[in-house]
Amino acid sequence: MMQSLVPALRAWGVLESDLHYEAFGPASLQPVPIPAHDIPADAGVSLSVRFSRSGRTLIWDGRDANLLDFAERQGVAIDSGCRSGSCGSCETALLSGVVDHAGKPDPDVAAGHCRPCIARPVSDVELQA
Repeated sequence: MMQSLVPALRAWGVLESDLHYEAFGPASLQPVPIPAHDIPADAGVSLSVRFSRSGRTLIWDGRDANLLDFAERQGVAIDSGCRSGSCGSCETALLSGVVDHAGKPDPDVAAGHCRPCIARPVSDVELQA
């Protein structure tokens, strides 16, 4: 159902920022880049995101909904079960910098960690990923 409904909503012109969904189990929807006309308000920012395990440093430009989508789009693997019903499994050590979580994470995030699936960088950050 999700594989037909979400693309249909996009085709009808529903903005990506207005689509909220989760795919559980074997069902999976790949994130799509946000079209230029639907870039979030913080687009144009240029923040450094360092993934310490992969040794990659990438530039966050505000186009992704969260750090998990950003990492996946860039080919950086972050352990996560977010889309298969295992909330909290993407929790990652935040080695430096500041992130903003969309809403209050449940369960709570451990000190010095973040949830990439709902976090956006506020400053240059380094994740243990």
